[in-house]
Amino acid sequence: MTPSNRGSQPSRAAGQPRQSSGKLPAHVYRRRRITLAVAGLLVVALLVLGIVGIVTAIGGRSDGSDEVAAEETTPAESTTAAPVPDKQAASGKCPEDQVSLKAKVDPNSVKDGKEPEFGMVIENGHSATCLIEVGTDKQEFIVEKDGDVVWSSTYCAAAKDENAEASTEFAPQSEKTAKLKWNRIKVDKNCNREDDDFAPGDYELIVKLDDKKSEPTEFTLEKSAAEKAKEKKAAEKKRAAEEKKKADEEKKSEQDSGEKDSGETQSEEPQD
Repeated sequence: MTPSNRGSQPSRAAGQPRQSSGKLPAHVYRRRRITLAVAGLLVVALLVLGIVGIVTAIGGRSDGSDEVAAEETTPAESTTAAPVPDKQAASGKCPEDQVSLKAKVDPNSVKDGKEPEFGMVIENGHSATCLIEVGTDKQEFIVEKDGDVVWSSTYCAAAKDENAEASTEFAPQSEKTAKLKWNRIKVDKNCNREDDDFAPGDYELIVKLDDKKSEPTEFTLEKSAAEKAKEKKAAEKKRAAEEKKKADEEKKSEQDSGEKDSGETQSEEPQD
């Protein structure tokens, strides 16, 4: 009988390496653990040294930058500001006595039905750039006739205006113009429309900016074409009547002179 193969290992062929069971001796594991521990300590030490170096470098750079900043800011602190003419200019506001106003009407002679453009010329006579309050709440355009106010831009002023308060920069010796298109609608102080219109004739425009007031500028509202034609016809009729009267007077004068001459001739004839 052949022997049983149960529990037996297969025979190793010649030249085949011997298979390991996978388990190493204990001293091998100890050497590995020691090596790993030493490597870990070295890594920790390097990390600590690196952090210390970074902190030291940052600290040194901060000190240097502070010194540079101090050196740069020292001259700025000692620099003196440019001289200014007066305290008002230093605050940015133009001196009141250097602000002037002029009223302007374009055109000065306004045809019937046309809307003139009013202008408020604001001039800075100061020698420095400064600010002038030119908001619409400080502006007023006034129309007068024979010394009486017949219209004002405040009569129908808007309740809310985004330009009510505006501070504008003016260069030295410069001027700017605020403009208003006049619709020639006659209203009272409560913005109620009146029955009559502005009659043709001479008017004056005055502009105000806060408490400052301009000199009046004259302008004329021309008559309508129909009124002009009517007046022209009346003038021609009057002139014709005057010429006829003059001609009649001259004719009568000639007749009177002729009759007188005839009478004198008859009185000078000799008598029998």
